Amino acid sequence: MKKVLVCLLIILLAGVVMAGCSLPTYVHPDDAPAAADAVPLAVSTAPETDTAAENTSAGDESLPQEAPPPEQRVTLMAVGDIMVHQAQLEAAWDPTSQTYQFDPFFARVKPILQSADLVVGNLETTLAGKDLRFTGYPQFNSPESLASALKAAGFTALTTANNHSLDRREAGVLRTLQHLDQSGLAHTGTFRTPEERNLPLILEKNGIRLGLIAYTYGTNGIPLPKGKPYLVNLIQPETIQQDIATARAMGVDLVAVSLHFGAEYQRLPNQAQRTLVDQCFSYGADLILGHHPHVLQPYEWRTLTDEAGRTRKGLVIYSLGNFISAQRGDYKDVGGILSVTLLKRGDEPAVLEEASLIPTYVHYNRSKGKRQYVIYPLAETLDPASGQDPQISTEVYKKMERLYKEITIHTTQYLSEKKPG
Repeated sequence: MKKVLVCLLIILLAGVVMAGCSLPTYVHPDDAPAAADAVPLAVSTAPETDTAAENTSAGDESLPQEAPPPEQRVTLMAVGDIMVHQAQLEAAWDPTSQTYQFDPFFARVKPILQSADLVVGNLETTLAGKDLRFTGYPQFNSPESLASALKAAGFTALTTANNHSLDRREAGVLRTLQHLDQSGLAHTGTFRTPEERNLPLILEKNGIRLGLIAYTYGTNGIPLPKGKPYLVNLIQPETIQQDIATARAMGVDLVAVSLHFGAEYQRLPNQAQRTLVDQCFSYGADLILGHHPHVLQPYEWRTLTDEAGRTRKGLVIYSLGNFISAQRGDYKDVGGILSVTLLKRGDEPAVLEEASLIPTYVHYNRSKGKRQYVIYPLAETLDPASGQDPQISTEVYKKMERLYKEITIHTTQYLSEKKPG
């Protein structure tokens, strides 16, 4: 009998070897997963290996992998001077409705602006009311319908500190802020009270908090009312330093500083601009948005080092030029939309991830005796797939092509550093 059993066992073992199979691994019930997590016991058909490295690799794959930290991004777009000269008032006037309609000015760039999460610009006119008379240069006062048109175009916030802030004196400051509030536009740079001035504007989107503060070199010689220095933020380094510190204490992720500075019509920044930019970065600014020269000046990345030796990237554009105005020629009819991506990865500090400039052109023509001003994005307008706009002549198209090439080279000439990464 024993001989029979031994023979049967030999035959069974031989069959297993010939089939090339491994014996199944037994899992003790005490070591098995709970019923809800139970997996069927299976026999592996993979070739066995005794390589330690491969065994280690297989073991790693079975371990849970650490998920990458969540990422949040915000697209910020910024433009330069928003102006309304007398000729633009005439263009905006609708005799049928007896109202000023500014929406056509922004129709071509509206899709671009609305693609961003946040959009800011410099309002270089007051909205002081009809009773204080609508005028262009030299002392601006525009219809309040401009605010609603900017809101409809995609703007989130406007800076109001510039050399025309006091064109209608204190009443102009207060009424402008009232009309911006009514249109749902955030604002900073001019204020109603000291308490309002001491609170930086905070724009929040996708969990990223951006502090925005704004200053001007002056107010065209018009003095601030006695005892009311808070009405307009003037460029004072110690004030900027304190405001950046306040914004940081309020928990912002990044700080943007809007500066109305520089020399008019100069296409490169002067030493005073560079010095102030250096100061702002040393105070903790991450992004500096310049305007006032009415022409585009270059933008550049900076590598910034704090007192603890930590480095971060900063970005400055010295002048965003005119976004909308009636000024013509000598690059005054060319502006730009700066697009900046803000990135926050997990608990790490937020950073400026990348930036680009979208050159724009203010096209002027007359149609049926009426003036028209329209901002065109140059790249899209010149794309052959877009077709030729009937409002733009072949001669103007050639001018746009020349300007696009020149502006692209001009504004990127300081980009010696790689983008943050």
